[in-house]
Amino acid sequence: MTKYKKSIIYICKVWSVSTDLKSLNSLSLLLPLSISSTGLSTRIKRFTLLRSPLGNKAAKDQFERLEYRSYFSIKSRNPAKILAFIDTLRYLNGVKFKIVLQEKSSKT
Repeated sequence: MTKYKKSIIYICKVWSVSTDLKSLNSLSLLLPLSISSTGLSTRIKRFTLLRSPLGNKAAKDQFERLEYRSYFSIKSRNPAKILAFIDTLRYLNGVKFKIVLQEKSSKT
């Protein structure tokens, strides 16, 4: 009878969105050197506002908003390292995060 030693690998997947490219680039400075972030496509939202809704209908202002997105994942056997990294993410201003944590057990 052989015994299997289970080791659990924790995977943290992070999607980030920001309207400020500088704050999103500061996120890449927090990442360890072994982890690289993947830049996703930029979303452009354009909208038009009427200057005077009752009078001149031809007077319009057009605006656009850019959303920069990125993705990275962290794998670790120690859950404390992942939780410490997630704790530092909340100090970034103007960056929204979606975080998914997974456990993966492997037999060695």
